[in-house]
Amino acid sequence: MRLFFAACALGVGALTAGADTLLDGARNIAILNEGNLQPVTYVLPTPAPDAVEIDLDLRGSVLGIPMIRANYTGWMDGTTYAAYADLKTSGLAALLKKLEIWSVTTGRISRAGFSPRFHVQQNRDKKNRRVEMNYDDAARKVDVVIVPRLGSQGKPPATPEERYSADDTVSAVMHLMTRGGRTDGPLCAGALRVFDSKQHYDLRMEQAGTRRLRYKGKSVETLRCKVYYEPISGFDPEDLPSADEDGTPVNVYLRRIDALDMHVPMRLTYKVGILTVVVRLHDMQIRVPD
Repeated sequence: MRLFFAACALGVGALTAGADTLLDGARNIAILNEGNLQPVTYVLPTPAPDAVEIDLDLRGSVLGIPMIRANYTGWMDGTTYAAYADLKTSGLAALLKKLEIWSVTTGRISRAGFSPRFHVQQNRDKKNRRVEMNYDDAARKVDVVIVPRLGSQGKPPATPEERYSADDTVSAVMHLMTRGGRTDGPLCAGALRVFDSKQHYDLRMEQAGTRRLRYKGKSVETLRCKVYYEPISGFDPEDLPSADEDGTPVNVYLRRIDALDMHVPMRLTYKVGILTVVVRLHDMQIRVPD
């Protein structure tokens, strides 16, 4: 299931009950402060008047049982972006791990892609682990604070250049959706390189034709994108995907939204043995200038 969650982190982030819709004004987030667990208030920047905003509400199931809720909310203008995502799963034995996570990223955008400046993640479990990543453009490095600390940074660990040159998990969502539109590069081709505070990997993409899906009673055209999870560095041996996981893609079905000059995920599917995990777009809100 590592590939599935990599794609959720790529994707499509997450929807936890009570998540706000659209980034109206400031959002207050409790984050790390100087490496300890004392919360401070972080104010997510207010969208500029010329920004586009998008809010995706996704819900997933296994064997028809609702088990995944996800939300991805973000905005971007000509030079900057900000995004919030959260993911909640209810768990199903060894098939689907119980998770509850939220993340926030801010950064810059250009035709070349996304340049994160700050990323924070909060895991809501027994360890209550938080991650803060601050990007230093002058030194071309990422300062990472993880509390409680991880026991390992992988063998071998990701290098400073690998960390700095990759997308964080939330920025990778924006990058996937904007390729071939707001950012250069082919849609659903090549790879997205991701660093998640420890693991550094490629999400390799292949186009696999088109398919019409139902959304709110209408038939919509989508592009089927096969996403493969390919570890590079920062992995311990037990973290590496199995042979089955290595050869099994997540299928992401992308629909073009002309008003955004972007593609949005309408459905994700991942086959595990005889079972299939399905995540569908439940609702979408967009806001464009004028």
